[in-house]
Amino acid sequence: MSVGKSVDHEVVINRSRFIGIPYCVSSEEEIALCRKDAGDRYPGATHYCYGAVVGTDGLIQRFSDDGEPAGTAGMPILQVLLQKELKNSLVVVVRYFGGIKLGAGGLVRAYSRMAAEAINEAGIVKMTYSSQGVLSIGYSLLGSVEYFLRRQGIPIQDIHYGQDIRIRILTNQDWDGLVNRLMDICSGNLEVERLDSVYYNWGQKQFDFL
Repeated sequence: MSVGKSVDHEVVINRSRFIGIPYCVSSEEEIALCRKDAGDRYPGATHYCYGAVVGTDGLIQRFSDDGEPAGTAGMPILQVLLQKELKNSLVVVVRYFGGIKLGAGGLVRAYSRMAAEAINEAGIVKMTYSSQGVLSIGYSLLGSVEYFLRRQGIPIQDIHYGQDIRIRILTNQDWDGLVNRLMDICSGNLEVERLDSVYYNWGQKQFDFL
């Protein structure tokens, strides 16, 4: 399970402005990108603290107090993620200091509260381990392949137009069976590159075809 929609949950606690921002992430590298996104959206804040659980087994756990007293910000956020048994999830809590110190206990309560409330507002969704890959086809086959993928509800992630057309797709269907059907449609004129599987929320709006 992971966080659902994107939200910015804001609360003022003893004059300090807190904003909780949940993200769905699929790799450790995305943590820094989300931290930067929070900084770009809320510049000049006093602290940008976060907790993250990444990976199918949840073994990658990261947190940052970002200048708050050790153990009062990042770890409480991380503990909320673990208690809710979330994977591939990150919560950044932005704080604009309002001039009143909260103390260690007050900080722990504030950051735990912000993480929990932001997650509750975003919602929790079930993520399905899904296959992805790249299809390489000639231009004459694009219409047939695109029509088939649309009928199957298979989202196109990206299309690259070069000497041939490279289509990156994502599916929760049986991968080998899907490839065999595509091979039939293309009369064998298809090259397939299997990519690493990822978790995906199939309850969300499908990608538009590009």
